[in-house]
Amino acid sequence: MKSYIELQVPLRNDAQWFEELRTKMSEQGVNVRWQNDFYHITVVFVNKIVKQPNIHAFAPIYKCLSYKAAPHLTFDTLDAFTSKSGEHIVYLTSSCPSEEIREFVNNIRKTIDEAGWIYEPDFLLHVTLGRISSKLISLEELKKLISQVSMPSFTLQLFSAKFIKLENHEVLEKYKLYPDKESAKVAEEERKRQAFMNALGNFQIFADPDF
Repeated sequence: MKSYIELQVPLRNDAQWFEELRTKMSEQGVNVRWQNDFYHITVVFVNKIVKQPNIHAFAPIYKCLSYKAAPHLTFDTLDAFTSKSGEHIVYLTSSCPSEEIREFVNNIRKTIDEAGWIYEPDFLLHVTLGRISSKLISLEELKKLISQVSMPSFTLQLFSAKFIKLENHEVLEKYKLYPDKESAKVAEEERKRQAFMNALGNFQIFADPDF
């Protein structure tokens, strides 16, 4: 099953730089298929999940995304590239990703690698904003247009991750990320406490002679 892991990015469609970008493209007659919400960073494309004996198939995902601190990322660059399918991708990125985000991404990729999953080795940290047919404008001309947009740097914390089936974009797993390591630890301890209490309650019911 082909799938992918993404970090959701809470971009604002009404941000001034974004409105300026859309206006610039419209004024130049460049037809862009804008992403319109659901902004994300694709961390890895998985070609095949290799299930280990006596372990849930998605266990590696749980290991690297469950009860983790949400990483911060500072965005400061607008750019474009041409995809393998031949269309231009207008994207948002960071010229100098922090150690925090690099460690977060590397941990995910390392975890599924150790689990034997087969995945695409390439990774470009970016948020797709829109897609353009390469027949409409050259990549050089597109980059020149984008460079005219004034975008201040800004930092976002990424509080959600998803594991998604590629074929129909079905969300297989969704993970809440926490403000910091301490709050993630507290949430995990609470989950363990609740699990223990539930197990204890079930044991008491089972042991009750009147049940």
